[in-house]
Amino acid sequence: MKKKILSLALALALCLGLAVPAFAAETMTETINGITITANSDGTLSFTGSGAFTGEVMEYGLYFLDQVTDRLNRINTVSINIGSGITTDEQLIAEMKEWIYSFGAKSVNINSSTVTIQTVGGFTDVKEGDYFADPVMWAVDKKITAGTSETTFSPNQNCTVAQILTFLWRANGSHTYMGYKNPFSDVKSSDYYYNAAMWAAKQGIVTGSTFGGDRPCTRSMAVTYMWKADVSKSFDFEDKDNGYLGYLVGYFYLGDDGRDTVVPNVVIPDHVTGIGPIALYYCKGVTSVTIPTSVTTIGWDAFDGFNDLTDVYYEGSEAQWKSINIDPSNHALSKATIHYNSKKQPVNTGFTDVPGSADYAQAVKWAVDKGVTSGTSATTFSPDSVCTRGQIVTFLHRVLAK
Repeated sequence: MKKKILSLALALALCLGLAVPAFAAETMTETINGITITANSDGTLSFTGSGAFTGEVMEYGLYFLDQVTDRLNRINTVSINIGSGITTDEQLIAEMKEWIYSFGAKSVNINSSTVTIQTVGGFTDVKEGDYFADPVMWAVDKKITAGTSETTFSPNQNCTVAQILTFLWRANGSHTYMGYKNPFSDVKSSDYYYNAAMWAAKQGIVTGSTFGGDRPCTRSMAVTYMWKADVSKSFDFEDKDNGYLGYLVGYFYLGDDGRDTVVPNVVIPDHVTGIGPIALYYCKGVTSVTIPTSVTTIGWDAFDGFNDLTDVYYEGSEAQWKSINIDPSNHALSKATIHYNSKKQPVNTGFTDVPGSADYAQAVKWAVDKGVTSGTSATTFSPDSVCTRGQIVTFLHRVLAK
């Protein structure tokens, strides 16, 4: 339809005996089969009279609008007025709106007693007033995701693990990782989500030997991925030894007042296998650090300047701690009290279906505190409910579009 309309412009000009103007006219009007078409330079397109709204009527209207606005130059909103004597065709109206959006209009308003289509962004399944309407437009504009076709977004379609992690990867820079060692047995370099999977592994968002990209993404999984992506921004991980993932080389203070904010408790992510030299250099004010059993090496002066460190919470046994290759320059660690077999503290989320000891409890609390999502009722979170595409882009919009 778009190609037909575009190629029709010159033909219409010849048929009507019109010269294509060198600059946008104020108004163009013509009566076709009993319907008067009027286009104004302010982005208003009107159809009055009586008759059927046909493809020919639509094409003339689009051509006139194109001419008087100089292809919608500086026009953000197009208003289409359709008189009560015109029999409308919803499919043609939807196609007309799609064409107008393709030339950069931010919104299209339909004023008619018979046409009720109020779609957003050219997607016939995203209506004005839908809770996900603005998030969909934001996600498409930021190239975080696109529609499932030119005219559909499929907001009610279940979202997969591969999809949400691809959305997060794009929102965080769309970096490529072709040189990294692939830790997942079920991810191929030809998969559309390959780089997203490598990013998720590098940031510790997904661990283990399988990725499970086709799995439906549940509410607990969604908030966990988003929480880990948010937390990982305070750590810098680096490729080491031909694709060695989980090597911590830097930590940044990410408190409310910037990187110099005192953060008293540092929790090393579970996937970290090595802490590099001066990785946590001079983190002033830190009094405790939690170290997972995945860590096997701590480089020289990794904790240099931790003058206030008093407690180290280690998830493993004393024997496991002693097996870690710790450079002797880390005096702060030797002076602190080591708490072995330290378990994560229960998190009270207020939801009866989220146990305080659940792996995702902290993520749920983070999501509620951040305003990403709330419970499905006053006392339930429904952690196992599968998320739709509309819900996921809404979650992302709430935490990233600030």
